[in-house]
This record gives sequence, structure tokens and C-alpha cells, in this order.
Amino acid sequence: MKKTNLPYTLVDLQPDVSSFKEDVIAGFEKTHKALPAKHFYDKTGSSLFNAITKLPEYYVSRTEMDILHDFGPDIAEAIGGRAHIIELGSGSFDKINQVLPFLKSPASYKPVDISISALQDTAERVLERYPDLEVTGICADYTSTLDFLHQDRGNNKTICFLGSTIGNFQKEEAAAFLQSLAGELHDDGQILIGVDLKKDTAVLHNAYNDPAGITAAFNLNILERMNKEMKADIDSAGFTHHAFYSEENGRIEMHLQSSKEQLVSLEEHTFHFSKGETIHTENSHKFSIAEFIALAKQSHLNVDAFWTDEKEWFGVFLLKRP
Repeated sequence: MKKTNLPYTLVDLQPDVSSFKEDVIAGFEKTHKALPAKHFYDKTGSSLFNAITKLPEYYVSRTEMDILHDFGPDIAEAIGGRAHIIELGSGSFDKINQVLPFLKSPASYKPVDISISALQDTAERVLERYPDLEVTGICADYTSTLDFLHQDRGNNKTICFLGSTIGNFQKEEAAAFLQSLAGELHDDGQILIGVDLKKDTAVLHNAYNDPAGITAAFNLNILERMNKEMKADIDSAGFTHHAFYSEENGRIEMHLQSSKEQLVSLEEHTFHFSKGETIHTENSHKFSIAEFIALAKQSHLNVDAFWTDEKEWFGVFLLKRP
């Protein structure tokens, strides 16, 4: 469904929000209960995540934006002029606002997000700064379909996948997803991707266990979403936020841990939780530079250039087809 009675074009591919219920039931039926991280981002969850990005302990967003700003002219030179920018998981305006000012006469900008309100906000704010830029918002779940990329063949198509979201995929899923993106590129296309790098475990722990408790509220909010949308009777006070770094898997794992033995009703379903049992809500994989270069090659992509901060906590990579 396309709406054009706006200063920008909005294409609503009507992502299947009903999958929330299906994913919750399927996730709770697993031996080790788990939920897809994409369901964090209802209106409250998105607001809490924006608050997380401003925490002093949460270096991820701040460091990525510093890299985009500090190396903006170099990144723009590598991308080239008249680029068609497609931002996957655009979320707020903050990330793309660090890229657009440096680009040489970008031809168009397409934010892609599952939240239509976030899309509208981003599109409006971009047009405030760049009133002559062609802007098309795509409301879609990019983990389910990339069909919206088919119409952007050639002409310096630049896919921006910022915010270290690639770390939320399992390693084999990340390779498959990057390979899918590679299949949408012609010789003049590229992917600009943000990647969280491996670092001291204490830094990682503090980033996902902030003393203000905002990350905990973000994690627990998914239970409140179940109560609102699935007529559940979950006592969120019976769960606690639990995040830790797994050296073996090279990732932060976020869980919701049951603080007591309890039964949870979700519409016609009832699930038993033992004391200490967890719901695995998110992974955030961390890479060494060499590991990410290897992942790109596995996905039929080459690292054309990359930029990092002086501590090498975060990397922004420009990927192209061989």
C-alpha cells in the first residue's frame, strides 16, 4: 500500500504483526524458552532503547556515531556521489544524520523499519534538513523479505545496516543474510555496516547491566507487551533481567530469569516456569576485525574499507561484491 499525500512516499508492506503471538507460543514451547529480539520494539520498547543509547555505559551507539562523524568525508568518498541510500532498521533519525551531511549529492533515501511511526518521524526529520532529497519510507520486516530492494538495481545502491544489528543474528544466519544483501547489489553497489568489536568483558557487562536499570526495563517490557496484546497474566515482578558475556560464543546473552516457580497463561496456553529458568531474549555477537572480514568473505563480499575508533571498540565496514 503506497501513500503519496505526504511530502515523501510511504510504502506499507504491512509486516505481519500477528507473528508476535506465534513467535511467543513457539518460543515458550522450546526446551530452552526463547523469543526473537525484533519483538522488543513496540512504542514503549523503542522509547526505552533510545534511552539506552544515551547511557554513559552504553558505548555502542555513541562510538559508532563518533566514527561516522570523524571519518565522514572518507566514508563519503568511498561511497561516491549520487548514491541511493537504503537504511535497514532505520529506527530514529540519529544514525543516518551522521551519514547524510557528508555525502555528495545523494540521489535518494529509503528508510526501512517495522514501525510505521518511526519511519514517519525519520522521513520528516530528514526532509527538514534536506528538502530536495527524494525520500521513500518502507514499512517492512527486512528479516522476512528483501523484495523492496529489487527496484533499486545499480546506480550506486548503498545499503546502510548500522547499529551493530548484525550481531543479533546467529553466525550462520548473519552469513546468509549478508549473502542475500550481496545478491541485491550490482558492481557499483555496497553495504555500509556497523559492527561491535570484541573488548574487555567488564566494558561489555556494564553496557548491558546499567545501574539505572533502563536495559532491565527494556528487557522486561516484552512481558508487558504480552499482557497487553495477548491477554496474558504475566507477573513481570516474577522475572529479572539477566545479561552476561559468553566467551565460548563470543556474545552478550540477554535473558529474563524466573525468580520463582510459576505458571504463565497466554490466551489458551499455559506454561510452567521453574525457579531460575530463563527466556533467552537477545544475542549480541561481538567480532574481531579478522572474524568479520572472514564472515564477509563467507557471504561473497569483500571489505573495501573500514574505520574504527582509537580503542577499536567498534568498526564501520564498507562491503562490496568481489
